[in-house]
Amino acid sequence: MESLLWDAERGAWFDYNLLTHSRHFEFYLSNLAPVWAECYSQPEMGEKALRYLKESGSLRFPNGVPTSLMESGQQWDFPNAWPPSQHMLIHGLSKLPSEDAKRLAFDLAQRWIRTNWLAYRKYEAMFEKYDVNGDGRPGGGGEYEVQLGFGWTNGVALQLLDQYGASLTSGSRRASRGFLFPLLISALLLR
Repeated sequence: MESLLWDAERGAWFDYNLLTHSRHFEFYLSNLAPVWAECYSQPEMGEKALRYLKESGSLRFPNGVPTSLMESGQQWDFPNAWPPSQHMLIHGLSKLPSEDAKRLAFDLAQRWIRTNWLAYRKYEAMFEKYDVNGDGRPGGGGEYEVQLGFGWTNGVALQLLDQYGASLTSGSRRASRGFLFPLLISALLLR
């Protein structure tokens, strides 16, 4: 994996085209999946990946990290953010040894929970994906309408509340497990 996908200069793992023997250097959140999976041999690789993320431009959005920075109109591209990808990134960053990575993991968890909370307040629903630009706006694109109440959305929210719940806020008040847990359960039961 390191010999084909890892680019030490850029600090990320990139898709490799077997026909052209070249890497695809566009930003995709999946370029950082090895941080989550801890599939790297040198500790400095994780820190290089953190630098790559910061320099990518993907952190400038208030409601999560987009799957890509390409606006294609497809569901796997900008401006969509998918819960499993957010979880992988946040969890991976939280396992890196640097305090900078841990702070960023918390900041991204805060953004994601806020996005879920805003969506629930505005639409009375949780969605399968969100628009990184909008205040809780569901994502779009692709071949079908955005799905409501997706299990992975609820699961990621619950995991983040479990990990960071004592410190998260909803924007105007603390978002402890006692505050948002009933909200998530209600969302599951009402759909």
